[in-house]
Amino acid sequence: MASITGQTDLDLEMLLLGGFRFTVTAGPTLRRDKWHGGLFVQYVTSDEGDFVVERSGGSKVAGVVLFPSERYDPLIGGTFGPMYGSNDNWTSYQPGTGVGGQNGVSIISGGLIGFFKLYETIALSGGTRSGGPIVYHLHDKLRVSENGLLCNDSAAQLILAGVTDPLEVGIVSAVPSTRNKNRLGADIKY
Repeated sequence: MASITGQTDLDLEMLLLGGFRFTVTAGPTLRRDKWHGGLFVQYVTSDEGDFVVERSGGSKVAGVVLFPSERYDPLIGGTFGPMYGSNDNWTSYQPGTGVGGQNGVSIISGGLIGFFKLYETIALSGGTRSGGPIVYHLHDKLRVSENGLLCNDSAAQLILAGVTDPLEVGIVSAVPSTRNKNRLGADIKY
């Protein structure tokens, strides 16, 4: 069970939470698409106010989302397919599409060791995710992909994928394996 959310989804299981925690506002695209814990976000300019975030494109990072959005319909699709979000999130059944105080999201910046359920599994090749399975090794540099997920793709490949300034955010601290339910252990320093 995830150590903070109490969910069995295990989007992001935090082993050490040492960074700064912030409440920010989920932007309209993030609310529409929903999100998983472990998604990296960036600040954006918005008519909805200040401290608004959307999915990171890999060049700018405000932090990583701690908790998933809600999911009332188990067949909701999205970027990651069915089961996107959680059946009850940290906001106690708060609609992810609400505005005006109903769209707060917790992020962390600056220090986290944990297991990530979602991360890039297909390597970049020539700027597209068609390079076969990614193999993670201990101490690999981790960057944020064009999709807002952790990856160990090279900065050169990420640039070809449209990430103008790839950011290194941490290292691999545990490789995905059957022992850890194929989750990526990451020591996030950003």
